[in-house]
Amino acid sequence: MVRFGGICGILYVVLAIPSFIVGHPALIDDETNPQEVVDYFNTGQAGFLVWNGQLFIFAFFFFLWFLGTLHGMLRHAEDAEETGLPSVVLAGGLTLITLKLVGVSAEIDYPSTLSRFDNVLEDAQLAFLSLELSGWLYHYAYNVGAAVLIAATSMVALNTSVLPRWLAWAGLGVALVMLLHFIIPLGSLLALL
Repeated sequence: MVRFGGICGILYVVLAIPSFIVGHPALIDDETNPQEVVDYFNTGQAGFLVWNGQLFIFAFFFFLWFLGTLHGMLRHAEDAEETGLPSVVLAGGLTLITLKLVGVSAEIDYPSTLSRFDNVLEDAQLAFLSLELSGWLYHYAYNVGAAVLIAATSMVALNTSVLPRWLAWAGLGVALVMLLHFIIPLGSLLALL
């Protein structure tokens, strides 16, 4: 079953990659004019809905199988210690996947509405709102949910040696960077290095 969970984790990543290539709310910034934000959604609208919407349904299906397997594996690795960390991993993963799914829904809401209803007019303000809402949901998903998932998994790995120690320490470092990204734009600082 552990191999199945690992395969599901890989399938999640493979299925999620196209959505990052097709579009991401961070591509729109303060200097973006209204026509550019409308064009962001209109260029390849059908593809946008498939890659950012429908394909993610399958990606999330596999993530949930991965998460359940990871939770079980970490509980088994802890054996009698019962620190509660595997449950924290599960909570972090469910937070990540829930907020990510809601973020995807917010991001595709505008183009989906335009695609479905003929009498809806293009509105850059709604497009900006859709992108900003999805952007914040993605931040919460990764900077909170994923950070908790990675940190708790790393802590179990340090306590049980279920993963190499260097990987557990690296995971804690990644989780810290993700969490602190809310306070300091660490991605920008790291890019300068």
